[in-house]
Amino acid sequence: MPSYWPYSQIEIVFLTPMSNAIFIIWLVINILLMLHVLHEGILVMNALRKRKKKKPEVSVEDLPMVTIQLPLYNEKYVIERLLDSIRNIDYPEHLLEVQILDDSTDETTETIREYIEKHQCNFDLVRRDDRSGFKAGALAYGLGFAKGEFVAIFDADFVPAPEFLMETIPHFQNPKVGVVQTRWLHINEKQSLLTRAQALMLNTHFSVEQLGRHNAEGFINFNGTAGVWRKACIEVAGGWKADTLTEDLDLSFRAQAKGWQFEYLFNVGSPAELPSTFEAYRTQQFRWSKGAAECVRKNWKMLWKSSVNFGSKVMGSFHLLNSSVYLLVVALLLLSPFVYYVQSENLVTLPNYEYFLPIGPVVSASLFLIFLAGSLIANRNKLNALLWYIPSLFTFFSMTTGISLYMSFGVMEGYWGKKSPFVRTPKFGEENVAKKIKSGYDYKKEYSIKFLEIICWGYGGYWIYLGFQTMNAMIIAYALIILTGFSLSLFFKNQTFQWR
Repeated sequence: MPSYWPYSQIEIVFLTPMSNAIFIIWLVINILLMLHVLHEGILVMNALRKRKKKKPEVSVEDLPMVTIQLPLYNEKYVIERLLDSIRNIDYPEHLLEVQILDDSTDETTETIREYIEKHQCNFDLVRRDDRSGFKAGALAYGLGFAKGEFVAIFDADFVPAPEFLMETIPHFQNPKVGVVQTRWLHINEKQSLLTRAQALMLNTHFSVEQLGRHNAEGFINFNGTAGVWRKACIEVAGGWKADTLTEDLDLSFRAQAKGWQFEYLFNVGSPAELPSTFEAYRTQQFRWSKGAAECVRKNWKMLWKSSVNFGSKVMGSFHLLNSSVYLLVVALLLLSPFVYYVQSENLVTLPNYEYFLPIGPVVSASLFLIFLAGSLIANRNKLNALLWYIPSLFTFFSMTTGISLYMSFGVMEGYWGKKSPFVRTPKFGEENVAKKIKSGYDYKKEYSIKFLEIICWGYGGYWIYLGFQTMNAMIIAYALIILTGFSLSLFFKNQTFQWR
């Protein structure tokens, strides 16, 4: 045993069985991830397959009544930008209703009133007595008296293009279509490596997962914003429910299980603001991951009892289990330094174990290629996408590791059925972001697990040291991701790292 290993010769008796056990766990995780990778590979192939579909057209005389819903809660930094974009929507005024569903407790409400008065907008400011049901509650409340046959929804951080409705509404000529979802674009992608990493993740979702599922005629989901619902579809599917943190995913699966079709428009982009700080990103991801786990608990049996075809059920199951895959990736990142060390020191004594070692690099390389495919499909400037790919991917995996403990608790709570409030993602606009953050703009985290994060930070630092001692590149690579991720969480959670 090397002198720098903190165990005596006697303790090898304990270390070898532990090494074997952890290797088996690592192997099982890789096998499960391989199933996910194979599914994602199928989605990549489907995403690259062109669907021959003629773009529908509709005359101005045949345009239907549309309601735009804007669910808001304390959005003082971005509300005017949103209202400017809605005011510029190209659609006949007599066929357009705008509901500002405002549950704010700060100056946002007064800003809205002043904006409406200043610009003489025909917008309806809708206030509720309380914030029951959070976003889902606000959408359901507004839907109760919405005039439109179709309902477009935008979160506060979005800036829809003027042609948004004219691009989406014609697709509802097919009476079976219940939702038309557009692709998210990123206003502040170039702000920092943090935002570039988030853009990489979202581009993979919209360019591989959403596009691949849509081309395969599988279940996709309304992404909570930048899409249009047929009002009848919402009602037939049971309406907005507040019993999960991802009301969009929940309603999407209920609607498609009842036979409604969803259209995804890859070529119609809707610009939005990415979270500027690690803490804001963590808040968003906690809600998404826990909500997805809640949807598994709620919709799994419903999906498999529905009349949709077997392929849609399988694809929908992988879709619902995305948050669980996240836990596997994090576990792989944390276990890999140990596995590569004990393997190099011959502490694994399982028969023929070396035959299984290549599965680790194969899974890692496959994930690398899947994210690369998402980036290249999404970006017109392929060279620029390639130049930023490695630093963005490293930052993404580091951020993923840094939020891992927090997210793990959220996913487990989702499966256990423990409820928590809908915590909004803070948005700061495009100017003076750092100053706005320092002003103490309020948003809360579910709970603090700093002590556990400190342990993980030390764990990453220890493996960095051991990696250089043994000159093992695999240990160094994984340990660097761990150390960077938990450094972001502990010391730089409110930093923007904005380019000067």
